[in-house]
Order: sequence, then C-alpha cells, then structure tokens
Amino acid sequence: MSINRAIKQLGGLMSKVARYRATLSNSRDAALSPGKMASLAEYITSGDSDEGLLDESSNDDIAEISEEETETRHACTSCTEEYPLSDIFQTECSHTYCRECILHLFENSLTNESLYPPRCCRQPIHASTAVEDMIGIEMTKRFKERKIEISASERTYCSKKTCSRYIPPHNIRRGVGICEFCTARTCTDCKKQGHRGDCNDENANKQSIAHDDEKARDEEANDALLEKLAKRKKWKRCPNCSRMIERVSGCDYIR
Repeated sequence: MSINRAIKQLGGLMSKVARYRATLSNSRDAALSPGKMASLAEYITSGDSDEGLLDESSNDDIAEISEEETETRHACTSCTEEYPLSDIFQTECSHTYCRECILHLFENSLTNESLYPPRCCRQPIHASTAVEDMIGIEMTKRFKERKIEISASERTYCSKKTCSRYIPPHNIRRGVGICEFCTARTCTDCKKQGHRGDCNDENANKQSIAHDDEKARDEEANDALLEKLAKRKKWKRCPNCSRMIERVSGCDYIR
C-alpha cells in the first residue's frame, strides 16, 4: 500500500470521529457511557476494507516505507548517484563507488595495462572479498589472471597473429609455449612460431614450418611490413615481451 493511500484512510477515520462527536453534542446527554463507547468503536470500524481503518498489512507497509526513507544513502564518487550502503564500496582513501562504477574500473584495467591495477587517489584498489562480491566471479578470475601476466618479468604471447593471447608459465615446456586458446606453439626466445633447435638454426626452422610453406612466407612478409611500418612510425619492441609498442605520452626515451 502506498503512503498516499494510508494518509487518505487516516483522513477518513478522523472524519468519522468528527461526525460522531457532532452527533453526541446535539444530544441531551453527551457523556460516553460504556454502551456508547462500544457504539463508537463499531461505527469507526464499520465500512469496507478499502476505506476503513488501517489493517495490519497497512501498518507493515507504512513501517517498510518509513524504513526505506530513513535508510542512509551514499553518493558514488564517480557517477554522483546515491545508493544504499549495501551497493557501495569504500576505498582506503574513503571514496565510495557503486557496483557499476567499480566494475567499470576493473574492466578498464584489463584492457589497458597503464590502468592496472585500478586506483583511487593513486592508491591501488585490491581485489578484497568486498570487491569480489561487487565485480562477480568471472571478473575476479580475469583480474587474477591479468595479475600473473603483469607481474611476469618476461612474457610470451601466442605467435599466431589472429590470437596473440598471453601464454602463462605453466603452459611453457622446454622453451616452447602452447596457447590454451588456439593450441599454437610459440618459441619463448624469438617469440615466433615454435621450432626445433636454436633460433638462429635456419635448417631447423625450415623443418618446423615445412608443412605450411605458403603460410610461413605470408607471415614473414607481414613481419617485414610491420618492421618497415614501425621504423617509419618510430615504434619500438618491448625488451621483455618483444611486442611492438607506441609512445602516446610521457618521456621520448624508450629503452
């Protein structure tokens, strides 16, 4: 029941009391005897359930509305909307974020390495139990996998150009990483397609790609084009993972 309907019912009750008192004042004996008291009670409680006194369910509705109105709400630092405490996460710097905004911060940290880990006031937001409850199981799993990738001193990514997924250390054996998404093999030294022998052993490389010479030539041609474009754009390779990177801000020096 809405609070407007409750107020309407209370108004009807007061009108009934006023009419009954007016009736008593016109009579010679206005004293309320026990019989008249019973009559008054019967008169007040008369009428159908929709317009009579507030029943028990009405009282429960009013109590629930009052509780909602008095519940403390907090404004999200990011979107400035107000939410109940159960939908708010507070950082170590005492700023508050709603469920959607904290999820957005973690999503951005997975797609942009410079935003990892998510921060507020330059302080990292750790994946605590409270945060995990806000972002969900799937996002928590992806975040922990990203942490392993970021903390690796030397990374290996799938040599297949259409994949390029990170190959974690537990998928690397004897210098060759196996991608868990496309099963392609990647050499951890030269970061190219997995092969036998040393990276500078041309004969060994030819043996490993003999089953698909045309594909190998296409990849070599693409690599040559990439190197040519990188030279013109002044791109550099990361010394750890050998991926091509571009400076978008900060110091001009790339080691």
